[in-house]
Amino acid sequence: MKNNISHKTRLIQLLACLIIVHLFLASCTNKAELPNSEEAKASVLEKITLAAKKWSNGDTMGYFESAAEDIVWIDDLGPSITIIGSKALKEHLQPFNGQIPKHEFKLLKPVFQVYKDIVIVTYQYQAIFEGEAATPWKVSSVYKYDNGDWLSVHENWTEVKEKQK
Repeated sequence: MKNNISHKTRLIQLLACLIIVHLFLASCTNKAELPNSEEAKASVLEKITLAAKKWSNGDTMGYFESAAEDIVWIDDLGPSITIIGSKALKEHLQPFNGQIPKHEFKLLKPVFQVYKDIVIVTYQYQAIFEGEAATPWKVSSVYKYDNGDWLSVHENWTEVKEKQK
């Protein structure tokens, strides 16, 4: 009987060790915590600004680099179509690479909406060529937090048709 209790005790100890190891390993996963609202806004604005800087220097791939695999992209460049997926976006933006004249830009009136792992930002992209402001673009961007990074899942770029009052 004494030997049997010892066996049960060892079994309980083994199970306890397995549970502890499992809990430890579960706590060591690379699953990143969601940033708070201010961190999310700052990170997304940084991505948008970096892509805009590249664009203003003729490099259209900045927007591709921050795109999720399943991005949906709509713009007024070329044919009026909806681009679905990062591969299609690359094919869409590649012909414009090096074709955009160098310019300065401003990101005007950004409005952020933060919902846990989603950030929606609307703003205007104002290009300035040799001191002259071009017609601005209205932009709506949706970013999703995935594996520690904010990736664009939806972009809608529309040239402003008439001035706001």
